[in-house]
Amino acid sequence: MRSHLLKVCIVSFLVICVNSCSDLDDNEEIGTVNIENLIEKESELFGLIARVADTDSDAEITCIKFIYSFTMLEFNSNVEVVAQHVVSSDAQFSTILENIAAGNSIGINFPIQSTLENGDEFLIQDKDELKQAIDDCIELQQTTIAGNCRQLLQECVWIVSHDDPTVDTYENAVFDIAEDGTFNFYNNGELFEGTRIVYFIEDELHINIAFEAASATADDWNFDWKTEILSDNMMQLTNIDDVVITLTKECEEENYCTELIFVECEDIDGSETSEFIFEEYIPCIIEIKDLDELTANDTIAFYETEIDANSQTNPLPLNSYQNIASVQTIYVRIDYDMSTDFILIPIEIQAVSC
Repeated sequence: MRSHLLKVCIVSFLVICVNSCSDLDDNEEIGTVNIENLIEKESELFGLIARVADTDSDAEITCIKFIYSFTMLEFNSNVEVVAQHVVSSDAQFSTILENIAAGNSIGINFPIQSTLENGDEFLIQDKDELKQAIDDCIELQQTTIAGNCRQLLQECVWIVSHDDPTVDTYENAVFDIAEDGTFNFYNNGELFEGTRIVYFIEDELHINIAFEAASATADDWNFDWKTEILSDNMMQLTNIDDVVITLTKECEEENYCTELIFVECEDIDGSETSEFIFEEYIPCIIEIKDLDELTANDTIAFYETEIDANSQTNPLPLNSYQNIASVQTIYVRIDYDMSTDFILIPIEIQAVSC
């Protein structure tokens, strides 16, 4: 039975309406509705059926569908028919189920029988098998959603933004997540390593984030995060403290920054020299160091030594520089017009074989 449910199941409810009856044994039937199979409003199965019908809910069960129209009987606590509902759509069914009185039940005619796409017979004999079918469907659906989430996370990188505009601690930080669940997290030029696990808690998708080393950053991120996939390019995380983080997928390297290490291909293989265009690195330097945007009255310059940077001598050209070592430190000096102090930032440039 479980293997059959790996297909999309189409469930058609065929309910026969009859006159009301009472004082029946548990194995007796009302028409063809066995009272053993009545589904109480307060039961877990009733709630699952409501989720199948509620197509507007985030908790909708999508791998089982109702085929309309059908007629359903409503019974009171004395097992008397109190209403006959003709159901013609998900929206109407959802409303009917919502309005079933507390203590009342609905009756479904069993068996439910169909043929799957592979030709196998699909048969549900009673309400217990119906609940198992829906449970299996939910498990399949959750496995699919969790798998899609894991796949999404390892596509490209994910850029952090804060739901609260007054907070920018991790604004533009970058998650680079590998297929095995490990990740590199870059914030203000610092690299942090950790792991992630994707799973469901009841009906909620969650991502558990664990940074390996103890740090203030780890304290902020080492939580179980309720996860909502907003689109293929965006997801929202919420932790137990109601901190909300948005992750946005970014696949173009020029649109995000990780570390103050800038790598260019060698001009000639084995030469260990490359052309570096410093002006292209300025946006990343400003973003990673979380500095104010430069104005026309501010200055930025690049130097080969810290002494030159302090004395503002021998500035390097912004539009073309050839390195003097395969791995080299360059000193960036920023002078803001409204400040008497300057900012000195070391960066690393590397010439590599491509």
